[in-house]
Amino acid sequence: MHAGIAGGLGALMVLTAALTLLPGPLPLPGAGVLMGVGLAATFPLFGVAIVRGFVVPKEEQWPAFRCLPGWVQLTLALLLGAGIAVNMVRGEEVRGQDAQIRDGRYQVFVTAQGKRGWADVGRDEYLRVRESDQRSALAIPGTLLAGAATLSLITGEARRA
Repeated sequence: MHAGIAGGLGALMVLTAALTLLPGPLPLPGAGVLMGVGLAATFPLFGVAIVRGFVVPKEEQWPAFRCLPGWVQLTLALLLGAGIAVNMVRGEEVRGQDAQIRDGRYQVFVTAQGKRGWADVGRDEYLRVRESDQRSALAIPGTLLAGAATLSLITGEARRA
């Protein structure tokens, strides 16, 4: 049960994060809702998976993973790999974070060395920073959920054997 929820939600989040690499704004209107649900689900699901993972000795985890059906192994490996790849891809270079619209002006928090603070930017820069923020907010919890699904299945397989 935990693995299915974590894997499904993780796959949805990693896929949505990958969509931010396409030009233009994120095509899904509910991306903010997905980020909130993903972050709220990550902590309990990942926590349960970690606690259950302590039950299985480390030397039994790899054989338990190998006992999973091949398509499950492949799916988990692809999901983890895609999550890591999306996390590593920077997209277009951005010069700030936390894009906001204040008083009708586009602003980002600049983190460059020696120049830290809010700066006015153009709409294009604002959109690039916003997409970068969305990518991180979706890909990191999505990858953690993929890891939680993997660990839950390993624990279940080891317990069954």
